This record gives sequence, C-alpha cells and structure tokens, in this order.
Amino acid sequence: MPVQSTNPDYDAHIEEWRMMDDALEGECAIKRSPRNLPKPSGMVEAEKLDGAGNAYLYRSYTDRAQYEHWVRDSLRSMMGLVSRLIPEVKLPAGLKGLEDNATADGFGLTQLFLRIVRQAISHGRVPLVVNIDDAGQPYFATYAVRNAINWDTADQGGRQDLVLSVFREFRRKEQDRYSHECETVYREFYMDGTVCRTGVRNEAGELVEDDRPLGVVDGNANLVRGLGYIPVIYCGSTDNSPDVDEVPLLTMARAALKSYQLSADYFTALHQTSHPQPWVSGLDESVELSVTGPSAAWDLGPNGKCGYLEFQGAGIQAVRTAMGDQKNAALEAGAKVMDVSGTESGEARKTRQNDQHATLHSIVMTAAEAIEQALRYAAEWTGFNPDEVVFTVKPEFVIPEVSAQVLAELQKSVMAGTISAETYWQYLTTGKLPERPYNEEAELIGDDHGAGGVNLDKDDGDESGANGGREAAGAGRSDTAL
Repeated sequence: MPVQSTNPDYDAHIEEWRMMDDALEGECAIKRSPRNLPKPSGMVEAEKLDGAGNAYLYRSYTDRAQYEHWVRDSLRSMMGLVSRLIPEVKLPAGLKGLEDNATADGFGLTQLFLRIVRQAISHGRVPLVVNIDDAGQPYFATYAVRNAINWDTADQGGRQDLVLSVFREFRRKEQDRYSHECETVYREFYMDGTVCRTGVRNEAGELVEDDRPLGVVDGNANLVRGLGYIPVIYCGSTDNSPDVDEVPLLTMARAALKSYQLSADYFTALHQTSHPQPWVSGLDESVELSVTGPSAAWDLGPNGKCGYLEFQGAGIQAVRTAMGDQKNAALEAGAKVMDVSGTESGEARKTRQNDQHATLHSIVMTAAEAIEQALRYAAEWTGFNPDEVVFTVKPEFVIPEVSAQVLAELQKSVMAGTISAETYWQYLTTGKLPERPYNEEAELIGDDHGAGGVNLDKDDGDESGANGGREAAGAGRSDTAL
C-alpha cells in the first residue's frame, strides 16, 4: 500500500470535515464549491443548449444566495467562554520552559489548550504530536484533521495501542523568498517491535528524511532508551481514543448550508417578482420600441396595447418559512445562544445555555487530559518524572458574582484569625472560595500570624499588649492591603 493510503474512518468523515472548513471560512468558501448549491433543472437544460452563453444564470443564482455565519459566530462565542478558564500547571523544574514555549511556533501551554479546544469544537478531532527539537527540548505540534490521514491500533503488551500514525505535511520548495509553492510529504510514526520509529517520505514513497528510532540519546546521538509507544494523542470531543468523534457544530453547519440553498431560491424569486415583464401587441411592423424606464413613453399607434406580466410570488413565503425553520434547527443544536428577537422564553434560552456548557465541559476535560498526557510523554522522553506533571482546567463557564455581605464577613474572619488573607483575596478577585482541606488553610492562617499579618492577642488588661495588638493589626492591614 502507498504512503498516501487512508484509514476507512478518514474516508467516511472527510466530507463532513470539508463542510466544516467551508462553514468556518464563510460565504466565499461556500460559494466556491458548486456542490454546496445544486443547479436547478432549468439551468441545467439551458446550459445543455448553450453552456457558455447561459452560464450567467447559475452565477447570478449563486451571487444572490446568502450564507449565514452561524457556525463561525457560534465558535467565537464558545471560545470566548473557554478563554476565561485558567489552566493549573505543575511541571518538573527542567520542563518549566514549556509554560511559555510549548508549540512548534513558540507559544505556551495556554495557547496550545485554546487551539485544541477550538479544533475539537469545529472538527471533533485534534491530532497532538510530541517531539524533540534540535536543542533537545520537547515541543507539541497539532495537525489539521484532514492531514491526519492514517492510523492503526494493535495489541501492544496486552493493551490496544497505536502502532501507526501518518500525517500529510506541506513543505515550501526551495525557490525565491516570495514563492508559496509547496510540495507534499508524509510523516509517519510506527512501532518497530518495541521501539517507535519515524521518517518522512515523498509522494513516491521515497525517504526524504532518515528513518530513525525515537528515544533518549547520548552525546554521540546513539539511542540509549527507545520510546515504547507512539507519542501521538488523538484528542476528541468526547474522549481521546484514536476513533473519530462526532463534530459538535455539524448540526448547525448543515442547517446553515440548507438555509443558504433556500436563500438562493428566495432571493432569485424576489428579484424576478420585483421586475415585471412588459408586453406590447397590435403594433405595426414599422414601429420600433427601445429600452424603457419609469420616465419613458411609448407611441403605440391607433391599435397598440401594452401591459405587464406580474407574478404574485405565492410560493415565496413558503421558502421564507423554510429558511426560518433552518434557523430554529441551528438554535436547537444548542451550540450558541443566539438572539431571536424576544420570541424565546427564558427557560428555553437557559436550556440551550446548559446544553452549550455541557458540550464545552466534555471538550475542555478531554483537551486538558490530552495535554497532560502529552506533557507526561515529554517528561518521560527527556528523563524527568512524569508523575510530577499536572495540567488541569476547571470548566466553570458562569462568572460568579462577589457578594458584598460575604466579603464583609470574610474580612471579619481574617481579622479574627479564622481564615487566611489568601482566601479573602481569592474570593475578592474570583468570586469563589478556594477548595482546600482545613489543614492547608490552617497553615496559611499560621503564616499570616507569623508574618505579623493578623494579631490574636486579646489580653485587654495589658496596656502594652493592647498597643502591641493595634500595631500588629495596623501592620497586617498594610501588608495585606486589599
């Protein structure tokens, strides 16, 4: 089989991914592909008679159609919610640089997380590859779903694991600096016994980069310990198995495409009915009529008659209703809280918000788990302890409100020494109380007390103690000025 061979699941879903690519790019991409707007039978027959002369009919039909950007707006809305989330990251000391430089193009882990979530929402699948650069530093690369063409799993030590991953890449040809011409190559990862190997081949299947094992090497580039797995994770919308997941926005994309097709008929009908066809009869053959307009007059002679052929457009409203049905279908997909001009009840809106948050919840969780697993691969590959890696994200999309009453009570508790100043500050800035066990909170309270942040001396009989208490309390307010 050639290197360009594709997985059967890839072939089954490629059209869905192409539809999502077009939907996200917008109206220009939708109109570039004739498959998105089939030709009416009348235009097909007209082009059979004169293909070049009647091609304008379909061009006009397409130009009048309108594609609604529900999918792109929905994705932007969902990413706005996700961008508020702050990942919790803990890494071994030698991998701290990944927090700010984790991707192939030099961005940090937060940006990697947002990229994975975005593609999981739009395409339901994100191939994530762990690699080592020339300086020996790990980094992560993501591929467009259409470029992850082949994969396979098999028994590895009693477990089902990846044994093959093939990705299509586009490399710029060595020409002048302004050229954008590229050649297609294929990067493959595969298991050779118990060691993962990788190589790059051209479309003829010839190696353009050495086929080499992956793992820890010594100073002479000799393999010391090979990787016993393929460092590739397929992050999905519901889990991180290599199987293809459903596309969360696919229902909305289909509704938007159907609305686009209906709009072509709708706006064409409006165009035709807004231009009544004039007719003239009973004229002598010697009488000539030219182009007319609102301020032009006709000389019809003694026996001439004229009028207009007007189409009432009885079917236009039905098309308009069908377009509204497609918008409702998009709303019911629950992918975006859209403005429906007050016709939707508060409960219905809340239901769709909850549906949206449930979808985002699963995607955020799988994305965080995929990045954490990738970081563990990187730690193991570079000789660090993978158990020291933590990458978690709490999918809380509703912004909590800070209660003035609760804030006042917390301030009293800080002054009384029953909660820490850090707890007060976290509630003030986030609207949420921290989730930690009592012994950790007690240590923080002790730290505040030890640093002079809170005074617990309540001996009113000792004037010096009272003064000392006032000074300590004053110091505490200064040190923890909130």
